[in-house]
Amino acid sequence: RNRLAADNCIVGRCVAVILILGGYAQGRLRYAMKNYSLTKDEIWDAAGGIPWQRQKLIYHAEELVTHWLAQEKSPLAEVEKLLPLWEDAIVITQEVGCGLVPIAPEDRTWREAVGRVNCRLAEYAETVERVCCGLGMTLKGAH
Repeated sequence: RNRLAADNCIVGRCVAVILILGGYAQGRLRYAMKNYSLTKDEIWDAAGGIPWQRQKLIYHAEELVTHWLAQEKSPLAEVEKLLPLWEDAIVITQEVGCGLVPIAPEDRTWREAVGRVNCRLAEYAETVERVCCGLGMTLKGAH
């Protein structure tokens, strides 16, 4: 295990978070379901408004940032609280920094917050994969 993965040990148990990111409609969910043999029952959609029930896959993680900003909470502080709970989870988030810069200040704030949360997730994760056109590329770790 690499040094970062060893740093992610909590009470003697090492976490193996997998982060999958990519742009809108690039096949992130299909890629994860196929490559990690997941069923629909193992997916939690953060955009759905239903509380997380410890499902294996966390989909639309960027929507948590929307929720936290609306509550005037720090997205980085909030995601830090969730990391120990997401042991052995697969987190899917949208890549937001490669398009046009939004005109509205609140949209720019959201985009920057999502980017920073994604950076923290990538730092914490043992494996990071980017999906484009349904194809995955390992950025960190091994699949």
